[in-house]
Amino acid sequence: MPRKKEDEGKKRKLWCQTQMAKAIEAVREKKMGYLKASKEFQEHGNENQEEEEEEEEEAKMKPCPCLPAVSADYPTRKKTGCWAWVKHILRWLLFVLSFPFVCLFTWTIPDCSKEHNRKWFWLSFLMSVLWIAVLSFVMVTVVGRTGCLLKIDTYTMGLIFIAVGTSVPDCISSILVARDGFGDMAVSNAIGSNVFDINLGLGLPFLVRMAIDKGKPISLLSEEERGLLASGKMVLPPHVKFGFLLLLILLVVQIVLLATRYRLTKATGFSFLAVYAMFLTYALVQEVHCNQAC
Repeated sequence: MPRKKEDEGKKRKLWCQTQMAKAIEAVREKKMGYLKASKEFQEHGNENQEEEEEEEEEAKMKPCPCLPAVSADYPTRKKTGCWAWVKHILRWLLFVLSFPFVCLFTWTIPDCSKEHNRKWFWLSFLMSVLWIAVLSFVMVTVVGRTGCLLKIDTYTMGLIFIAVGTSVPDCISSILVARDGFGDMAVSNAIGSNVFDINLGLGLPFLVRMAIDKGKPISLLSEEERGLLASGKMVLPPHVKFGFLLLLILLVVQIVLLATRYRLTKATGFSFLAVYAMFLTYALVQEVHCNQAC
């Protein structure tokens, strides 16, 4: 009897050792599988990173051998069809127009996103401000000369074309935040940018100009416009006229937002586009046909 119990104890011990060995082997195999999967994932990630780096290197162009490469690439057409061709032509047009500026910005503004260029952040900032000033001067000059050729007043040209050019960044930022669900931020951006433009964008340059002219006031009307206003041929100066028009547009915007309970919908967007189209039509008609009389 004791002999039988001893044999059963040995068998039970052997069975426990076998089960433990199997469990250890299973854990070891599972661990090896995890390590293998991790290694494959890391290799796959490295391959993707290498592909991205190769794509970035391929996207670099070197127009001048003695100057750094620029981040640009020729537009390619990946799809077929009429709309694909239209987009391809537009991409080429945008590439041709923007490529000189991409080269100039790359060669004159240090890229502070790179570690070795971070100490030149102040130079990057100053060069960016300088380029903004140069491009603003060129834009105003070109728009003024174009208006002179088309016999359109500089005030109307600034009201339409320069206003569009300077408001495109605000439009893009409003679209981005609206897509993220922050419609209130898009509306406040539109209002805040106009407040900034009217108060600081006008007040600071006028203050600098008057300081240069030793306190001499700046006339917003030309000699011809003052003569028309004095003779009664001009009913209202354009600044006053479009000021009242701006107030009317703001009133229409508030009425539309009240009607939609301050929800930005497609109907709201189309209504705002319609109001802006009517504003452009009025501005061009009063300039071309009314001769300051309407």
